[in-house]
Amino acid sequence: MLGSGSRGNAILVDGSAGSVLIDAGFGVRTLAKRFDAAQRNPGDVGALLLTHEHVDHACGAAAACDRWSWPVHASAATLAAVNVQASGAPGIVAVLSPQGATSVCGFTVDHFPLPHDATDCRAFVLTDEGSGARVGIVLDAGHVPNGLAGFLERLDLLVLESNHDVEMLANGPYPWPLKQRVGGGEGHLSNEAAAGLAAAVSHRGLRSVVLAHLSETNNTPELAMSTARSALRKAGWKRDSVMAALQRLPLSPVQADGSVGRPASTQLALGL
Repeated sequence: MLGSGSRGNAILVDGSAGSVLIDAGFGVRTLAKRFDAAQRNPGDVGALLLTHEHVDHACGAAAACDRWSWPVHASAATLAAVNVQASGAPGIVAVLSPQGATSVCGFTVDHFPLPHDATDCRAFVLTDEGSGARVGIVLDAGHVPNGLAGFLERLDLLVLESNHDVEMLANGPYPWPLKQRVGGGEGHLSNEAAAGLAAAVSHRGLRSVVLAHLSETNNTPELAMSTARSALRKAGWKRDSVMAALQRLPLSPVQADGSVGRPASTQLALGL
C-alpha cells in the first residue's frame, strides 16, 4: 500500500510472474518517492490498473505511464473518462474484458461494478496464475451491492475501503452537501458497512484484511480496525491480521500468508 485516502491512492501487487499497480492517484514525483520509501523500483511494474477516473485514483496515470512505459488497463468507460481529463490521456491502454477475466502480468484480473459517483467504478480480484493466491480490492463504494460478497469469495488478502465513522461524519466539519455525498449510496463505505462486508467474505483461508481510503477528518485507524475486528470475530474469523493503510506513508508489505514485512526472496506468490 503506497498510500490510500482522499488525497491519493496507489497499491502495488507483486505476483510470482510480475507486478501491477492499482491506481495512480499521486503525481509522478510523489509516486517515485513512495516507491523509494517502499524500496521498490517503478520500472519493475508491468501495468497499471485503474478502478475509476477520479483524481485521487488516476491523476498520475498519464505522466507515470509516459515515464515508466506502463500500459493502462481499465474498463472502456473509465478509459474514456480519463482521456478527457486535464492530466491527459495515457499513451498505452488496454480495455479489460467486459464479460470475463483478463490476464495481466501473470494475474487473472476479474472486475465488478461498484456504486460510486464515477463513470464506471470497479472492484478487482487478482488471482496469481502461478500459485492461485487471490487478493480482492474494493476502494470506493457508496454501499455494498448485491453480488459483491460472492465476487470476493476465497480471498487470501482483502483490501477494503473503510472511509468514515457515521457519527464523526454527521457531527464533523464537512458542509451538508459533502456529508450527503460521502454518506450517500454512491459515496463511500462507512466502517460499519465495510466491517459487514469483511465478515461476509471471511473464511478460514482469509489471511489479512487491509482497511483503505480512511478519511482523515471523519475516521481514525483505531475506530476502523476495532469495528472490523468486532464483526470478523462475530463471524468466526480466528485471525487478528487487520490493519489500516495510511495516506502519508507506505504500509509495510503484506504477504499472501498474512505476514507483514519484506520477504526473504524478491517475490512471493502474492504480496502488497
